[in-house]
Amino acid sequence: MQQTHTPKQHSSVPACPWYVVVHHLPPMTQQVPDLFALRLEVMAMPVNVPHVGENLEAALKSQIVPDQEFLLQGSVLDTSLVVVIDRLRGLCDNADIPPETFHDHEVVFVLKDFSAMSTPGPASQGVMLRVRRAMDYPDLPYQLRYVGFPELGNYPALLRNCLDIPVSNNVCEFLTELGAKLDHEFIAKGFIMKKGRIKVTVFKMYKMGTGMAKDNLEQMTMSHMVELSVLTTKTDMSVAEDLRTLADQLKPLVQLERIDYRRLGP
Repeated sequence: MQQTHTPKQHSSVPACPWYVVVHHLPPMTQQVPDLFALRLEVMAMPVNVPHVGENLEAALKSQIVPDQEFLLQGSVLDTSLVVVIDRLRGLCDNADIPPETFHDHEVVFVLKDFSAMSTPGPASQGVMLRVRRAMDYPDLPYQLRYVGFPELGNYPALLRNCLDIPVSNNVCEFLTELGAKLDHEFIAKGFIMKKGRIKVTVFKMYKMGTGMAKDNLEQMTMSHMVELSVLTTKTDMSVAEDLRTLADQLKPLVQLERIDYRRLGP
């Protein structure tokens, strides 16, 4: 009677999850080639798998994560909106199709120590977090955005830290539990276009009326905002020149400038 072959246990194998021990099956008949009659043992060396946090930290230190935003802003009167849209369609990509529209609700929270004594400077203003949702596409996830203070320097456009992440629809409750307070909210309706990496938005801001209804809106001004923005890194400054070039092509219809609203008085 043929005895069943039992693989021998190897006590010398280190207690590490990253190894492999492979044994061949015993020969079943005399016709099995000698290659399969050999016993093969393969032990893989321990593998160091870095944590995802380490990869992210390394990417940030290498400045390859697009966590910087160049921004130029301006405004145009409602009476001149059609002319500006036509000009942008000629300058941007896909000029043969109408620009994409959007209808967003944005809520702005401020997170800081409200019990501390207020001192002059940016630190006293706390961290501003923006929550935006698409009212025309309710199935899309909410977007949480952090926008930092503008950096000092002679840049062609305003440069600031910027991080966007998709979140669940209970993000407002979560921020409130953290101690953040509602600063303001508004509705933005307008158009969005692209020119390469540059995003162009033309939109009007509204206040939400009684009952927070989608169509119960009150316009804030008689003009539309125009924004040119692009996500980049500190090591890629050439795109800022492209941003300024596009802004110059919109003159004199729109005067796009570096605007830091936090430096403006109440």
